[in-house]
Amino acid sequence: MNKVKYLSVVLFAAILAGVLISCGDNGDKENPAAEGQEAGVAMCDCVASYTPPADPTDIEAFMAYAQQLYNCLGVIAPYSDYIGLNGTMENSYGYDSEADEPLYSVFVFNNSDFEREFKSATNVCMQAFAALFEMMEMMGGQ
Repeated sequence: MNKVKYLSVVLFAAILAGVLISCGDNGDKENPAAEGQEAGVAMCDCVASYTPPADPTDIEAFMAYAQQLYNCLGVIAPYSDYIGLNGTMENSYGYDSEADEPLYSVFVFNNSDFEREFKSATNVCMQAFAALFEMMEMMGGQ
């Protein structure tokens, strides 16, 4: 339980840092499709920078990896006009394994062009998030 609470605090700090950094360089966003592609590439670059635990039953290694992946969610902060999170850590960010696109059920999209390009750019790397959210769902959304 304490590890999940710690993870929640770290994620909140990472997202807050992303929001604060993005406030200074928002500029005029005129091309949602290009922004979606850019956000998707940034998300995959972040995910690719971490290695999943070799032993999926190692809870400590899993929690460290989860923290790293959750930090990657902060890369969407500069694109908040187009994308947001569907929930909080307590409810696994709204992850729905029964959704049409469970890999993207944690996101709320506000622009179809952004959504299309973001999904295109993240199609491969989002599997790491899907595994993480499935694990969190099995743990009861702690």
